[in-house]
Amino acid sequence: MKSNAPIRKLLANTVGKDYVVGDLHGCYGLLERLLNEVAFDKACDRLFSVGDLIDRGPDSLRCLQLLEESWFYAVRGNHELMMLDFFSSYLATGKFDPLEDIVDNGFLEYGGDWVSDYVDSDRHCMTQEFNRGLILALQMPLVWVVGEGSNRFHVIHADLVRPDYKTADHIVWLDSDIDQWLERQLIPPEAERQLYWSRALMSSQLAEQEVAGTQAGLSLTFCGHTYAAKPRQLLSHLCLDTGAFVSWWSRMYGEEGDNSGLTLFNVQESRWVSASYTRDAIFWSEVSAE
Repeated sequence: MKSNAPIRKLLANTVGKDYVVGDLHGCYGLLERLLNEVAFDKACDRLFSVGDLIDRGPDSLRCLQLLEESWFYAVRGNHELMMLDFFSSYLATGKFDPLEDIVDNGFLEYGGDWVSDYVDSDRHCMTQEFNRGLILALQMPLVWVVGEGSNRFHVIHADLVRPDYKTADHIVWLDSDIDQWLERQLIPPEAERQLYWSRALMSSQLAEQEVAGTQAGLSLTFCGHTYAAKPRQLLSHLCLDTGAFVSWWSRMYGEEGDNSGLTLFNVQESRWVSASYTRDAIFWSEVSAE
C-alpha cells in the first residue's frame, strides 16, 4: 500500500537482513554488482536507500523504478525534490512543453538533463514510464524509522543537525523528536530543510571539531548527501555517500580512478561493501557503529 506520509515506521527484520545503500545517482550497475556480492534475497532481505536515486549517473530512471519493488525502501533526497519542483506544473496539468515549461531551479544543471530522453514531444508530455517514476517520487518519505530499542535505526538523506545547534541543548534532533514527528505525521519546516540540504555535520566546522561518533538519545541514523572516500560516523549519523557518480565520471572521461564508488551496508553485521566503475575488485570492510 502506497502512502504519502513524510515519516514512516517498519518493524525490525526478523527473517532476513537489512541493507542500506548510499546515494545511487543513477549507478544501477554498481548496485546490481553489490546485491549479487552479498547474495541479496528478495524474499526476506530489505534494501534501504538514503535518497538521491537519480541524476549524474547512467541509469536514473532504472534507479527510480526500484521504488516499485516490495523489498526497496528509500527516502527522498534533494535531487528528487528538485525533479518534483521542476515538473510541478506538469504534475498539475499533464502537459509539458520543453520550450516553455522550464523551471530554473538547478535541476538540469545538477544532472537532471537525462529527463530529455523521456519527453514525448508529439503529445506534449513525458513518456508513461517516466510518469510512473515521477508518481513514485511523490510518495517517498523523508524519514524511515526501523525497529525498536537497541535495534532501532533511521534512514534519512542529509542530517538531523538543528539550525540552532549553537544554543540548543543538543546539536541534533533526537529519537524523542522523531517520535513526535511520527505521531503527528508532521516534520517541522526547519527540520525538513535540514533533511534535504544540510551538510553541517559532514563537511563544515562541525566535521572539523572533535565531536563524538555517537549522540546519546539518537539511534544509528544512516545518511548520505555529502560524499567522501569511505563511510564515516559522527553524532550517530553514519554517512554512506562515497561518490558512486564520481567513479562513473572518472570512467567516462578516462580519468584515473580514486576510492569513490557505491557503498552497501549490512545493518545486522555492521559491515560495508563497495563497488566502483573504475575497478573490478569489490572492497569489503568493517565499520564499528559505536
